[in-house]
Amino acid sequence: MLVNIQGRKIEVTPALKSYALEKVSVLNKYLDGNVKVHLTISVEKKVRQRVEVSVTAKNIHLRGTEESEDMYASIDMVMDKIARQAQKVKEKKKDHHMKDPEVEAAQTIIRENADEAPVMSDDEAVSDIADSNKLALVYRSNETEKIKVAYYRSDGNIGIMES
Repeated sequence: MLVNIQGRKIEVTPALKSYALEKVSVLNKYLDGNVKVHLTISVEKKVRQRVEVSVTAKNIHLRGTEESEDMYASIDMVMDKIARQAQKVKEKKKDHHMKDPEVEAAQTIIRENADEAPVMSDDEAVSDIADSNKLALVYRSNETEKIKVAYYRSDGNIGIMES
């Protein structure tokens, strides 16, 4: 992580610099890789202590600005804001990667020959599907020799399709 701290109308003291670096280090748990952080610390009208932060990483740009009467409080507030933004980015990235299309595409289609379907009556097919955990059953009718499918309908009943 590359951190650049710049002061406008204020000298960046070693104590202020170490405090800012400590607060910036929180971003390590949210952002990986080549992260650049630019802090600009400024004083306006000798009262307002302003801190601007810009964070750049791969395809990520976070910005935040806070001001108060205390420089350390301004650093705290702006880094809390940036940490929340970074956390949202990490969660969004995590959710996006959970839906991996390659995993879904890894399923293979197995083609089966309909001639191998068991021969049975409609009553036997309904009884077989009701007694098992199957959602559907392909069978050959013993009366008409046609391929039929017994399946559970969305209303809870069992339907039979005929080719």
